[in-house]
Amino acid sequence: MNRLVPFALALALAPIAVHATEPVNPQPLVAQTLMSFNKDAARIERDMEAGGKYGYISSSEKGRVITQLGEMRKLLTEHADASDMPPDAKIALANAQGEINAILSHNDNDRLICEHVAPVGSHRPVTTCHTYAELMMQHRAMEHDMTNRLNTPQRKTGN
Repeated sequence: MNRLVPFALALALAPIAVHATEPVNPQPLVAQTLMSFNKDAARIERDMEAGGKYGYISSSEKGRVITQLGEMRKLLTEHADASDMPPDAKIALANAQGEINAILSHNDNDRLICEHVAPVGSHRPVTTCHTYAELMMQHRAMEHDMTNRLNTPQRKTGN
């Protein structure tokens, strides 16, 4: 009986240990000083190019990110760092940073998207998970196939 107590305790603590070792997913942008902001902004602009971490971002969202990066750069250039800013500037900085992080988190190629649906011909739901990049590649491949099919001339057959 006494041998089971350490085993039961180890089983009870196992989920806590696994949870504690999982990596923390940081926000794409945390601006405190102009120097750290410039590093992060350069990385984000690189990652928004085709093939980057945010390579499937739409042009309108990319424009919003670039605009907000410009606003943040302006605020951080006017003040030494975020702690020296007046309250209105801190709020503007936080809002711009929040918008950028929301857009980039949504367009992260590594973001996992899971669906729990029943396949055609079955009543048993199945869970399938894909990354955002995989779904975007499938979507673009389907668009490409449809465009090719629509552009293929139809030949008249018969007598």
